[in-house]
Amino acid sequence: MPVAAPVAVVLAVKRLDAAKSRLTPVVGTGPHRRATVAAMLADTLAAIADAGSMHVTVVSPDPYVQRVAGEAGAAVLDEPTPSAELTPLNAALAHGIADGAARARIVVAVQADLAALDAATVREAVDAAVEVIEAGARAAFVADRTGTGTALLAVVGPDPMTPRFGPASAAAHRAAGAVELDPEHRRWPRLRTDVDTPDDLAAALALGVGPRTRAALAGARDTGAAEGGRRQDSPAPIVHN
Repeated sequence: MPVAAPVAVVLAVKRLDAAKSRLTPVVGTGPHRRATVAAMLADTLAAIADAGSMHVTVVSPDPYVQRVAGEAGAAVLDEPTPSAELTPLNAALAHGIADGAARARIVVAVQADLAALDAATVREAVDAAVEVIEAGARAAFVADRTGTGTALLAVVGPDPMTPRFGPASAAAHRAAGAVELDPEHRRWPRLRTDVDTPDDLAAALALGVGPRTRAALAGARDTGAAEGGRRQDSPAPIVHN
């Protein structure tokens, strides 16, 4: 069944050349790291699309990310002008949330590197957030697997909470009045496992990553990218299964 209420979803991705440098020991440099980041985005978008009819927007300055998003059926927004008040990630998400709030009463900001995400998890978590908000909460969030970061933040327009993704974001969202969903961390491991480090990637692989991420990682291994890939103008192609 699709998500129970009209919802808009927002994701943000930085320029691929600057993304996920901590994964270099595992996936290599250059095109293979960029391809892995783009593949994780594509698998995240596929899970969201499979969850039901939600309007999805990706905010990014990167033309390749915008292409991947468009091929997945998502709308695309350019990254906004830098803000002194917000980090680039939160400024991008706030920009996307403002756009989403014109389309749906509830807007959900989700990490873009949820390589193990599946549709059932998206539906369950979003429905739980909608239920809490419909009961009167200003916002709701799901912490990441460490308990310190944020995997998902659901806000309500027309005056949505400002996103506070980044280090210690779970505490920041909680302090701002967002209700934590499943604070005992008994549910949704696929949602909680965003991939920033080799340990994160190992956790996602143990859960089972999506087909595009698997293909990108296989390509990195097959070419010896972990020992340093050669530079190219664009990422290695993503295999769409």
